[in-house]
Amino acid sequence: MENENKIAETTENTTAVAEPAEATPAPAPTPAPVPVEEVRTDKLSKGKYAEYSDHDLQYEILKYEKKAARRTMLVATALFAIAAVFVVAAIIIVPPVLRTLDQVQTTLEEATSLVSKAEDTLTNVDDSLNGMNDMISNVDGVLTDNTAAMEEAITKISNIDVDGLNTSIQDLNKVVSAMGRLFGA
Repeated sequence: MENENKIAETTENTTAVAEPAEATPAPAPTPAPVPVEEVRTDKLSKGKYAEYSDHDLQYEILKYEKKAARRTMLVATALFAIAAVFVVAAIIIVPPVLRTLDQVQTTLEEATSLVSKAEDTLTNVDDSLNGMNDMISNVDGVLTDNTAAMEEAITKISNIDVDGLNTSIQDLNKVVSAMGRLFGA
């Protein structure tokens, strides 16, 4: 940096008119050549760098390039850090996610098996209900058939003369006891 400043100062000093250090008689002054100004047609001729020499412009470019290199290094470092964070996150997060997905798959397989068993159970329940409906209709048919027979039996039982039957039983009892005496029992 110091060397660059010295070079810049030297460049400025060379364009200035040097005064002699000693008071020696100077040769006859010769007219100094008038510098010919170059007409710049680029964008620099209108900006703040219009009066800079080539060396000064190169110095400014060098400063800009150093700043750009620092910024590029910072961006590269930041990107490397972000990539490292992603890699660490992937190392930490991916195995539990894979385990979780495996458990989800196992759970889904078990759920599918349970649904299949539930469908089988429902089919068996439907078959059982159909069998029960058939059995109830059969019992209803048996009851209908037996109801007629029961009505006939009840009619016959109600037609029995209980008083006459009691009289007949008493008469039979008298006859049996008389026979028992006759035969010596």
